[in-house]
Amino acid sequence: MSRSRHCLARAGRVTVDTARLRGKPRRMGRRSRGFMPRLKADLHTHCSDDRYDRVAFSAETLIDTVAEQGYDVLAIACHVRLVHTPALVEYARRRGVLLIPAIELMVESKHIVVLNPGEAAARASTFAELRAADRSESVVLAPHPYYPDPSCLHGRLVENIDLFDAVEYCATYKRLLNPNGPAVRTARRFGLPMIGSSDIHAMPHCPHTFTWIDAEEVSVAGVVQAIRAGRVEVETCPRPLKDIMSMFTFYFSYHVRTLGGLRKEAAAWDE
Repeated sequence: MSRSRHCLARAGRVTVDTARLRGKPRRMGRRSRGFMPRLKADLHTHCSDDRYDRVAFSAETLIDTVAEQGYDVLAIACHVRLVHTPALVEYARRRGVLLIPAIELMVESKHIVVLNPGEAAARASTFAELRAADRSESVVLAPHPYYPDPSCLHGRLVENIDLFDAVEYCATYKRLLNPNGPAVRTARRFGLPMIGSSDIHAMPHCPHTFTWIDAEEVSVAGVVQAIRAGRVEVETCPRPLKDIMSMFTFYFSYHVRTLGGLRKEAAAWDE
């Protein structure tokens, strides 16, 4: 059994306390209601269709990977671009995976993930535009809100808390270095559910942090309704050091490319 599988196999139903995270798996959120399908989900990922980030693997490779790891639900949230086609939906379905439409917006220079966005929400570039968009059939997620990056929400999350349906518990952390703590406290303060996700940009895919969803039906609408109702539970344990170093390497090269103007080029492609 691999280290990650062993880590998850030892999981018990306990509440996350980020101040006392000891490297053991933790769960937080609501418990299963028994009679609903219990779905394993990763709701914030990327693939090579992302024009803002250089991601080496395709959507099909990602779908194959999560299917092998026993996931039921996947959302590919590329930056400022909706990657959700009938062909991809069918590809995922044949592998037992429900593919959720998703996008990672750049809203006033801050990242925001929207699951199942409408047309107006998918085009939003300001908080006012996102607030004006119909979000009744969507989930607005605050991704890695307090991580040390200018694109993270930080104080803008509480300033615009009315926009958000959930807060992300990001997979990239260690026991003694965990920026998810403020996210947990903000979610509790405002009664928002937490969503555990990988935010994968480079393989291997992280199976250490994910979300259990108790959905009334296995469909996009069923998943959205379950999250908005808070029928979710995060299962998480710290990532291995080698994975953390791989992510830091990726983000360093990402910022170098940003200084080189690649994001401006990507924005021009989308116009």
